[in-house]
Amino acid sequence: MTGKEDNKQQQQQHVNFPWKRLVAGAVAGTADVWACHPLDRIKTQLQNNPGKSIVGTFGDIVSKGKGFTGGVNALYEGILPMTAEAIFKVGIRYFAFSWFTEQYKATVYNGETLNKKQQFGANLLGGAFAGTIESFAVVIPCELLKVRHMTQEHNKSFGTVFRDVLREEGFKGLYKGGSATLLRQITNHMIRFPTFYAISDHLKGGDHSVHLPVWQNLSAGAIAGTASTLFNNPLDTIKTRMQKQGQNQTTMQVVRGIYQETGFKGYWAGVIPRILRVAPGQAITWAVVELVMGILEPTKKH
Repeated sequence: MTGKEDNKQQQQQHVNFPWKRLVAGAVAGTADVWACHPLDRIKTQLQNNPGKSIVGTFGDIVSKGKGFTGGVNALYEGILPMTAEAIFKVGIRYFAFSWFTEQYKATVYNGETLNKKQQFGANLLGGAFAGTIESFAVVIPCELLKVRHMTQEHNKSFGTVFRDVLREEGFKGLYKGGSATLLRQITNHMIRFPTFYAISDHLKGGDHSVHLPVWQNLSAGAIAGTASTLFNNPLDTIKTRMQKQGQNQTTMQVVRGIYQETGFKGYWAGVIPRILRVAPGQAITWAVVELVMGILEPTKKH
């Protein structure tokens, strides 16, 4: 192959790469939701009722259903709209990250191979960009609807909750608590992308053509998810409080209110169930993304 042909092939790979990540992210998002949705329900309930135990919250959710089947259904209530959200959210996230990092490398470093420090910086900025795009496109309105649906007193459908928000609060009501959600998503991915790829690069010994075993991707994803959760749980708690039905307070009012109610520990309400939700969720997400990318790019070594 001539140098000109090789360069043309590399340019085509750069064009295709973000789209492959979009597909991989959509598949991974679906797997994450179906595996971890019950934990998300428990986490959300705990953040709105910080005095409850994990076991007590689990019992409250299951008691909404009748019998074993009804209890299981209660844990998976709202799973279909959450799946739709995840397909768009995670797909957009990985597309945005890949697109930004490719553009960043081409613009700042003229497409040259980056050293570890430069790559870490690119991943950091790419994570911030991905968090911003997914927040405005999907996460902020979907998170609000999820919180309203999970914390409602009446058994309304997701569609009814959506219509209620539009009727009572208008379109801007879908973006209530948006500042806290935006900061949470930005910090999430400024931590997760660099952390995962730093661990992955170490395990690969610097050879980016290698695909790691599934268990190593699971482990790296779980570590990245746990690190981001420990760092920004206060933002998640503030976001959840702001989005709950009947809460018409500013971010600072919510921050002060949490402190007055339970002190500093209130900002870490639900941190354990959130870790139990995020760690396996990120483990699954990253493992599936890498698995799908291995299928879409079969020429790479395993």
